[in-house]
Amino acid sequence: MCGRFNSVMTSGFVELVNRLGVPANFDDRYNVAPTEMIPMIVEREGRRECLSSRWWLVPSWSDGPSTKYAMFNARAETLATSRAYKGPLQRKRCIIPVSSFIEWKAEEQGKQPYEITTKQGAMALAGLWDYWGTGEEGIYSCTIVTTEAVKEFQHIHTRMPLILNTEEQKLWLDTVNKPTDLAPLLIPHLRDSFEVNKLSNSVNNSRNKSAVERLAD
Repeated sequence: MCGRFNSVMTSGFVELVNRLGVPANFDDRYNVAPTEMIPMIVEREGRRECLSSRWWLVPSWSDGPSTKYAMFNARAETLATSRAYKGPLQRKRCIIPVSSFIEWKAEEQGKQPYEITTKQGAMALAGLWDYWGTGEEGIYSCTIVTTEAVKEFQHIHTRMPLILNTEEQKLWLDTVNKPTDLAPLLIPHLRDSFEVNKLSNSVNNSRNKSAVERLAD
């Protein structure tokens, strides 16, 4: 699962966005939560662009934005069969760049939040997008793809976002590639080593948009 993330302009984050071929003019954002507007990188007609999108997929065939069904994450195992995701999987794939994401671990004293990042302070999360409505009145929206957690991450949570390396990012965005071509990417595996930091419970409040204190283990 991935229910919160940070996008902070670390040097690694700037390098990631520049490598993806879009201007790195993002603002620092903390504790980003589902239904908020976030940047996503898409490829259309061979060109990459950064679009503002609602983090909670709104299928093009739906009645409009709703939180009735949890659609901020999409399970990799059912992408090809889900009514909401099988269409976007064909040609509407995106990347959500983040500097870290936040996960909660069940512990004796309750759920403890942890920040997960890499030594570069940047990750490219695989996502799907769609467009609901017509013309300029429509809504771009997206969801983050998740897989079963690799064993190195299972002590935190049973699921994790699908993190793509540089070559996988190209494959994921290229609309020429079919879902069958992308199947190997959906197999859980570790792209990079994780850095895990215990966080203050102040992150539990999604309205808290400040940098959250890291706690000593």
